[in-house]
Amino acid sequence: MIELLIPFFSIFLCLLVLFIIWRISARKYISSGTVASAYDNWTQDKLLEKLWGEHIHLGFYASGKKNIDFREAKAQFVHELVKWSGLYKLPKGSRILDVGCGIGGSSRILAKYYGFNVTGITISPAQVKKSKRAYPFGI
Repeated sequence: MIELLIPFFSIFLCLLVLFIIWRISARKYISSGTVASAYDNWTQDKLLEKLWGEHIHLGFYASGKKNIDFREAKAQFVHELVKWSGLYKLPKGSRILDVGCGIGGSSRILAKYYGFNVTGITISPAQVKKSKRAYPFGI
């Protein structure tokens, strides 16, 4: 009977050791400077932009629709949040603060489609630079 449990115990022990190693070596928050530095690096080498486009967040996939483009779904996510939050009820020209704006993808949607006056903030100087270079005069 015990001989049957030894393989399961061995597998469990191996998984536990791997989990502990992963947990110890996982990225840890040190300061806002280290977070900003990581975003700066990803922005400068265009890693996030290549993978995620100009929106560094999840997408919205309506039920029943198939084969929705990943980047299109992320833009749709912004529109869905506007509906869900009631932002669409605000008059054009309303001031909106986009905290954690990245390179400004969501801010541009809010300005272009809803007429909001959007201010974006990010802890990444590289993201600010990229956004200003892409849109020097705003939307």
